[in-house]
Amino acid sequence: MIKVKNLHKYYGEVHLFKGINFDIERGEVIVFIGPSGSGKSTFLRCINGLEYFQEGEIAVNNIGLHSINRLRPSKEDMETIRKIRLRVGVVFQQFNLFPHMTVLENIIEAPTRVLNIDSDKAVEDALSLLKRINIEKKAQSYPDELSGGEQQRVAIARALAMKPEAMLFDEPTSSLDPEMVGEVLAVIKNLVSEGMTTLIATHEMDFAREIADKVVVFDHGDIVEVGAPEDIFTNPKKERTKIFLNRILKR
Repeated sequence: MIKVKNLHKYYGEVHLFKGINFDIERGEVIVFIGPSGSGKSTFLRCINGLEYFQEGEIAVNNIGLHSINRLRPSKEDMETIRKIRLRVGVVFQQFNLFPHMTVLENIIEAPTRVLNIDSDKAVEDALSLLKRINIEKKAQSYPDELSGGEQQRVAIARALAMKPEAMLFDEPTSSLDPEMVGEVLAVIKNLVSEGMTTLIATHEMDFAREIADKVVVFDHGDIVEVGAPEDIFTNPKKERTKIFLNRILKR
């Protein structure tokens, strides 16, 4: 479903990605782990067109995104990005909800404006999503009236309202208090159980082990190792993976 071919990404003189190749099949759950700053989040953002890259190609359902002049992207490039974003939803570390809109208004904004869905149908779908994530009673609340876990669940519902074919989660629990992490992870687990193609960057190792079809280890912009969770967590082959896991699992 998603193909990454010979991906190169520079930040000035820093060459972050040096020719990454990676394929994701429909329905797969891929979890990206690795030290902070290793490239996990940037990789996800490149897939959704939020970060430009200098060489290579990323294709989502055969819609190909190539290197883009970040200062002067062409109309064709922007149209390609638009098409990809219609197919790939993203949930960030920060919730990014519109503070002046209610929960319901946040969720229906994009479907009505971008997909031209009838407002009554959009409301019906939004309420169904809110029920699915167990906060339907908060439909008329504003973001600042919600806990962090509730805001993140609304952000997930807002992404799902666009009916994406795949979901990207960029450290979805990193901004939450520990007691709120579980409620967000439960929503993601439910989503995965329904067959959604899902890519997650996370430091939640137990969650990664439980949910992933494949675990991808990033370090300094390289994919160090890819494998089944049991292989990565119990018998990693690469020294950099062992060092990372030893450090993070001892916390």
